[in-house]
Amino acid sequence: MSDDAHFDAIVVGASLAGCTAAMLLAREGARVALVERHAQPEAHKHLCTHFIQPCALPVLQRIGLDRLIEQAGGLRNGAEVHTPWGWIGQRLDSDEQGRPLYGYNIRRLRLDPLLRETAAATPGVSMMAGRSALALLDGEGGRISGIETGHHGGERRQLRARLVIAADGRHSELATLAGIQPRSSPNRRFGLFAAMRKVDLRRGSTSQMWFNGAEAGYIFPNEDGVAVVTLMAPQAQLGAYTAAPLEALKARMRAWPDAPQFHEAELAGPVLTVKDYPCLHRPAQARGMALVGDAMISTDPLWGVGCGWAFQTADWLADAATTAWRAGGSTEQALAVYERRCASLAGHRFLIDDFARRLSFNPIERLMFSAATKDVDMARHVNRFGGRLIGPAAFLAPRALLKAAWVNLRHPHAPPEGTRTPTGGAPDGLSRTAAAH
Repeated sequence: MSDDAHFDAIVVGASLAGCTAAMLLAREGARVALVERHAQPEAHKHLCTHFIQPCALPVLQRIGLDRLIEQAGGLRNGAEVHTPWGWIGQRLDSDEQGRPLYGYNIRRLRLDPLLRETAAATPGVSMMAGRSALALLDGEGGRISGIETGHHGGERRQLRARLVIAADGRHSELATLAGIQPRSSPNRRFGLFAAMRKVDLRRGSTSQMWFNGAEAGYIFPNEDGVAVVTLMAPQAQLGAYTAAPLEALKARMRAWPDAPQFHEAELAGPVLTVKDYPCLHRPAQARGMALVGDAMISTDPLWGVGCGWAFQTADWLADAATTAWRAGGSTEQALAVYERRCASLAGHRFLIDDFARRLSFNPIERLMFSAATKDVDMARHVNRFGGRLIGPAAFLAPRALLKAAWVNLRHPHAPPEGTRTPTGGAPDGLSRTAAAH
């Protein structure tokens, strides 16, 4: 086998997680093969919230993607959330140095080609577009040591590396070839996704979400004046949306508090109907192969966590691998570290899966969300969790639960409908005492 078929890492899938892992590894001196089945540079994921959580900001800044996103028109995001108890206002948080933390809204038709181009230009990355992983190559002890790759009607080629990375999405072909079956949890909602222009936002340009009984919806403003509008409702209601999905979506959302009326809205792409989207997850590593992004965890799109976790898992893996290799350690040691980092997502996944099955908030969520409509600190706390800046253990810490109970006992009634909790200040309609606490 020729030397050009040997790499430090082989990444299969040149989307968010794959490109990020390839760039970070290459910047530390690794030789990386980035294998992507699409030959077209403009290829992108269609079914997505196009919402990058604030938890991913440090990774975006590390690879310089934050600057490129803003140059492409991407918008810094936060979110206001309407609950059965009223609005939870947007609370942009800050890091230890006081720098603001935020995510981005940018459509994948812009983001994916931008990231792929950046990765391909990174020294040390060998982009192999238009090629698929056709088979796995076994190494010592059954460990995966490479792939056989090729394209339709073309030559097949063997690539070997000390680390193979599956970054090929929810229906990972690499995981299937390795015999890794996903664990599945039911999602009892269907989804309608539509990109629109001229959406008459009632609460400014921030991202907005609504929880209305078993239904949920959101509007995420993006670049070029396009907003992603999404409705998710129990699967039993799907029949009411099949004949005219766009009109049914707009009609249902018009009735919600402070929702757009869509009188002048124009479609900016096809309406996507997702009838059944179970929550899937696989182990972070198996047989010496790492799984990142959707290949490892692809859960309910309602919460918009997929993009953020794609960037984060790629970052965690690259850090674990380069740290181990620099110290003369093994890839197995690196994968053990990576697996422990990924375990931090288990609590998030449990709560997301539970809500997808339950179709309603559990009692503790009701306690926390209702308090967040009445108290500035609780709103900030909920926003930190919603942005995945803290995990469930911190979100549901005894001190936070006691604070939420105290707020609800002291202020049993929600603020008047239509009031908002503005960024950086006390909620309109709240007493000075409530705001002070």
